[in-house]
Amino acid sequence: MAKRSMSCAVQYEAAARRQADSEMIEGLRLKKNVFCVIKPVYGLPFMKIALLHYSFWPEMGGVEHVIRDQANMLRRAGHQVKVLAGVGLDTGEDYEFQLMPELAPDYELNVSVRSVLDRGQSDQNFSKYRSVLVEALGAALTGMDVTFVHNIFTMHFNLALTRALHDLAPYHKMVAWTHDMVATNSDYALPNPTQPPWNLMRTSSSEVKYVAVSELRADELKAHLKPAVASRVVLNVIDPVRLFGLTPEIRESLGSLDLPDREFVFLLPARIMLRKNIEFALEIIKKLCEKGRNPLLLITGAKANNNPASERYGDFLRHSLPKELLSHVVFVSDFFVIQDDTLRDLFLLSDCLLFPSKQEGFGLPIIEAALHRLPVWCNDIPALWVTEGEGAFMLKDLAKLPDAVTWLEGQPIFRQQRKCRRLFNPAVVYQRYYDPLLASLFPNKPV
Repeated sequence: MAKRSMSCAVQYEAAARRQADSEMIEGLRLKKNVFCVIKPVYGLPFMKIALLHYSFWPEMGGVEHVIRDQANMLRRAGHQVKVLAGVGLDTGEDYEFQLMPELAPDYELNVSVRSVLDRGQSDQNFSKYRSVLVEALGAALTGMDVTFVHNIFTMHFNLALTRALHDLAPYHKMVAWTHDMVATNSDYALPNPTQPPWNLMRTSSSEVKYVAVSELRADELKAHLKPAVASRVVLNVIDPVRLFGLTPEIRESLGSLDLPDREFVFLLPARIMLRKNIEFALEIIKKLCEKGRNPLLLITGAKANNNPASERYGDFLRHSLPKELLSHVVFVSDFFVIQDDTLRDLFLLSDCLLFPSKQEGFGLPIIEAALHRLPVWCNDIPALWVTEGEGAFMLKDLAKLPDAVTWLEGQPIFRQQRKCRRLFNPAVVYQRYYDPLLASLFPNKPV
């Protein structure tokens, strides 16, 4: 069976820039090899953006994860991206990676300079190493519009690199992306913090724009860098593709589901059978929409083999679906075969199991939902009674829907998932933070 990516009517218009091969059926836009395409707000042209750090994947660290997510997000927004690091490997994702051995901790000059600095001293090798770095970085950054420099301006792990970047800043646009500051970190003590080169950790550059990942870091930059700088706060992006290791099928569908704006993401993992009571789930979605809410219902919806009644039931459900629900309901099996890995992805992306089945011998999806830490709305039948009061709400008629919503929105895990989906999704973060940042960096850039 050919695999196709599922999607809803709501889709970022910028997809046309990245992929012309699409077709429309019954309100759903099907796309190939495109996921989470991001539409810029300010209409800026695509740019060449470098991301610079000491290390990159597969090194495990918060900054390394952020850079990888940042690179993928910028690519989906249409920009050309190059990641530069002294340690790391090419992920094989849709951006360039350049390993710079001059930045590596075992580079000969780096080792000798660091050993002297650790004793609170400095020698001629510092200037020699700085010159090597200026030359190497100058070549690597040729043709790039801007470089996001992660932590190097405010952390002391390679002070010759920090010095080189200060020297290059008048000739190449840079953003000091500040995750951490040695000046406020009690884990580190600089030998001579007021003397060069250690004083670089408290010295700002008028040629550099400063970004802080939180209000706390912004306050610290203002308090500890001289001259004082006014930084822009840009929240970190958390890419579910990387975090969950999503399958290609789900990756290609992700941008079309409009997850950040959804108030509820329900999963109904069931075959198309009369006893699964799918029409009641559709009534729930319809009622929520009438109340002005924005739900999404993902129905796995595989056909029951050798069951003509199941096939007729499925046809009825699809053909009777009101037009206003087309962007709120997806029969996932219409687009690809559900396997264990894709089912796992659907559980990870959902925030409530909706299981209105009229008859079950055991109710396996309820247990699977519990193991995925999902709250449950389910029918009031004997096989599911074991879950009542333990993460499940028994919903057997629409009269109880307001109580079910109140119960669900009172679940801490549900609230946290929805909050994170709305704040840290790549499309949200790009449009809210990156687009205005780039517009401020290039106010006269022609569109």
